[in-house]
Amino acid sequence: MLKEEQVIVSSSSTEYNVTVIDAKVLFKNDNSIRIVHGNEIYTLRITKGNKLILTK
Repeated sequence: MLKEEQVIVSSSSTEYNVTVIDAKVLFKNDNSIRIVHGNEIYTLRITKGNKLILTK
């Protein structure tokens, strides 16, 4: 189960809700996950430098 929280983000004069998911929960003990968006599959991975890279 994902731990999610709702936050309100202000940008200029606009406020909107954003879902926040902790990467530790999303990745568990892995360094990459697959994300399906429409008909495309993307890979989101954590680099050795602890950065996130999204590739198609």
